[in-house]
Amino acid sequence: MLACIYGDGEIMREYSIRHAHNFMDTTCRIVLFYTFLRYCFVFMKRYIFILLMLLSSVAFAQPTGSGFAVVELFTSQGCGSCPAAEIVLKKEMDDAVKNNKPVYFLSFHVDYWNKYGWKDPYSSIKYSRRQNNYVSATGSNEVFTPQVFINGNTGFVGSDSKRLKIEIEKGLKTPSKQKLTVKVMQTLNDTLHLSYSASKADANANIIVAVVQKSVTTKITKGENIGRTLVQDNVVRLYEVYPADLKGTILLKTNKLALDENFQLIAFIQNKQSKKISAVTALTL
Repeated sequence: MLACIYGDGEIMREYSIRHAHNFMDTTCRIVLFYTFLRYCFVFMKRYIFILLMLLSSVAFAQPTGSGFAVVELFTSQGCGSCPAAEIVLKKEMDDAVKNNKPVYFLSFHVDYWNKYGWKDPYSSIKYSRRQNNYVSATGSNEVFTPQVFINGNTGFVGSDSKRLKIEIEKGLKTPSKQKLTVKVMQTLNDTLHLSYSASKADANANIIVAVVQKSVTTKITKGENIGRTLVQDNVVRLYEVYPADLKGTILLKTNKLALDENFQLIAFIQNKQSKKISAVTALTL
């Protein structure tokens, strides 16, 4: 018995060799496992980086079935009652960002106030025509500022905070049956090259593409707002209308705007007659 345990040198050598082999085997397993984990970590970092790059160039389309609210304010720097509406909309914008609500704000500066002393540098006759088209299509009583339309529905006074909240919530609770995705392919020769795809074709619809400037500050020296410094949000700087298709390419002239993180592209599908909006997406430039 004792010889078997302690006295036999061959047995001890065999035991030592076997123990050494087991130790080497365990060590190799640990090294291989560590190497595997390291390569997994490197791969995941590359994968996450590529994924983030892809997401940065693709708009976050509103999923089919979920509601949204496209809020269009028609305003002017020459209108004395418009700053109050812009403050109301700013509060709703902040609430939407804080609570991650799919609410999209566009501030269209009309040009018909320009003859009353102050020429709004962000105004355009195209925006005035858009407002007139809304009034005709929705049966609104008159054209005025500040006037708001949500998802292409009947307009109301932009400073009416109570109704604004109600209409936004109504849009958020109305399921959408359409989906729109937009991607910026490149900017070349003062032109944004965009590709888009819709979940279904609609021959009776247009795709509206607008680029908004998130914040502008203007010192007013004439007109009803003389002496005031206005800070305005999501001011529409570019706006075009295109026939809707299932998918396609859009070329949008940038008019030499230095597009950066202070600009956002908002695109939506809108019925030509009723002006109802069926899908929307946004992309930071």
